[in-house]
Amino acid sequence: MRKLWMFMTIILIVILLAACGDSSQSSNSEDSTNDDSKVESSSSNLTWASGAQGGGWYTTAGGISSLILEETGINISTIPGGSMQNMPFVATNEAQLAWMQPPFIQAGLNGEEPFEEKFENVSIIGNGFGTNHFHFVVDSKLDVETVDDLFAEPGNINIALTPVNNSDEWVFRKIMEYYDTSYDEIKSAGGKISHGSYDEQSDALRNGNVTAIFSQLAIPAASITELSVNKDVKILPMSEDLISYLTQFGLEENTISAGTYSDITNSDEDIPTASMGNVLTVNSELDEEIVYQITKTINENIDQLPNIHESLSYYSLENATKNLMAPLHPGAEKYYKEVGILTE
Repeated sequence: MRKLWMFMTIILIVILLAACGDSSQSSNSEDSTNDDSKVESSSSNLTWASGAQGGGWYTTAGGISSLILEETGINISTIPGGSMQNMPFVATNEAQLAWMQPPFIQAGLNGEEPFEEKFENVSIIGNGFGTNHFHFVVDSKLDVETVDDLFAEPGNINIALTPVNNSDEWVFRKIMEYYDTSYDEIKSAGGKISHGSYDEQSDALRNGNVTAIFSQLAIPAASITELSVNKDVKILPMSEDLISYLTQFGLEENTISAGTYSDITNSDEDIPTASMGNVLTVNSELDEEIVYQITKTINENIDQLPNIHESLSYYSLENATKNLMAPLHPGAEKYYKEVGILTE
């Protein structure tokens, strides 16, 4: 009887231990499922580095993010940024998406100025989210007709542009390189260089403190339109050679069409210039399906983009894969192949 009792006791202990093991395994399985769910959920909560609050980049990023959330459930928070800041933001995954411009993508990937190191893990969703045209606006009394004329006499240059290490100023330095000059040479020849916001530049030209301004703006730019109403100004054309030189840095050949600014003194002329498109970049390690859904949502709702910002009216599926300075993300590439924009 005692042996039977001991045998039954052992059987009971074994059953209890087995039950505990199943419970533990079940608990571990549930924990594993919950962890996977958190990873999937967190990958759908992203950050988009844009521009200054209240500016075009910040507005467009916020508007497109709202559209993506509505269509896919992917939540994207918008943070301020800029042409220089956004490359390290997305490369280090501090932001998963970012607005950038081709020259800065190229410079960042190559570790060239204005950057001091190479950045990796940067891919592209699409190009052409608005285009900014470069404007050399001068007082009509100035005895120059082209940008070549302006730089022919460095001592006569009295120009206002954006602060140092802003994208406009970076391009201006490339233009000085083309003309084999520099800030120091212009100043030593008696020329003047000043820096300020777009409004400050326009005010300086209107008030006669400078005779020229240089800026990149979506056309028609309100600041130029308002300036030309109150002052006789003209926009100088860039030469074909200068534009060709700038294209190696990711700029594009473009034109400010006749009639864009009805009050400038050369309003009846097409004005050759360079431009830069806005590129939507993404961290290369972001999940392929998420990037596919983002790309698909943007391109299947093109008709809604101008409601977010007027500059987005220029975006088109056909131009989304042109003039790229980094590889397309596999998720974006999958979508463009699916709709026939890219072939195998």
